[in-house]
Amino acid sequence: MKSLRLTLYSLFIFVSTIFSQDFELAGIKYLNYPAIDSNDFSIQEFGAFINIPTKLKNDKTILINGLFYGQVRINDLKNHISIIDQELVLHSISYRFMLLHKFNKKWAFIGVLEPTLASDFESSLSSDDLVLQSMAIASKTINTKLNVGAGLLYSTRFGQPMVIPVMPIKFNSNKHRINALLPTRVLYAYEATHNFDIGIKAAVNGANFNLTGFSNQIDDVNKVNYTRANIGPVIYYKPKKKITLELTGGISTNRRYNLVQENEDVIETTLPTQAFFNLGLVIKPDIND
Repeated sequence: MKSLRLTLYSLFIFVSTIFSQDFELAGIKYLNYPAIDSNDFSIQEFGAFINIPTKLKNDKTILINGLFYGQVRINDLKNHISIIDQELVLHSISYRFMLLHKFNKKWAFIGVLEPTLASDFESSLSSDDLVLQSMAIASKTINTKLNVGAGLLYSTRFGQPMVIPVMPIKFNSNKHRINALLPTRVLYAYEATHNFDIGIKAAVNGANFNLTGFSNQIDDVNKVNYTRANIGPVIYYKPKKKITLELTGGISTNRRYNLVQENEDVIETTLPTQAFFNLGLVIKPDIND
């Protein structure tokens, strides 16, 4: 049991340091964007994940296998886009393989391959449902408080598959911490008490889903792109050493909901800025045992 705890401790420190965020074993998250009025879109997002880390015998390499499920429900209350149903239910299923290798005390490498199925799943799966997302980052430990890096991310985070230069940053000083993967997310948090952290969080996210079965006499729609940028205060509550509850609220802006037709024409819909709230529960390794 002692060796298992030491392994979990080393995994937590290793992954958290070079990946610029706290390592999470499993969790569930729910986001809600309620409609402002009867002419608006109501959107809900649900996600669940599990990560299984393995440390190799060389003590320099960690392999992480993860499974992720996400669901987006878009309710067009006014039926602005008559081509599709009033409510659209979209799904994504991902397998993530992550390799983390530490060359020495300062330098490390992070590689990620994430094949993702993203579709409404209204018909048989095809190659159009599959997106291969990936990331490669070199990370350097500047001192005991600061870790930075640089790399490339191939992702649908901005709605369509694209290559994005990224810069991870992790800073810890007393009760203050900053975790960021610029330009996609940034978090500042302050440890108010042993069980409570408060701060502010900003993140850009999105996805590209394949659609089937939506057409009329004029148009055939086979893709939907969905993006948004959220910013607002965040509270972390830790009722147990291994469990963290997250509550986030604020505004969601730059919200786009675009339908791509078979002839590559795009039906663009810009959603108004509105409030959102997020509830999450994650399980982390207990590094104090």
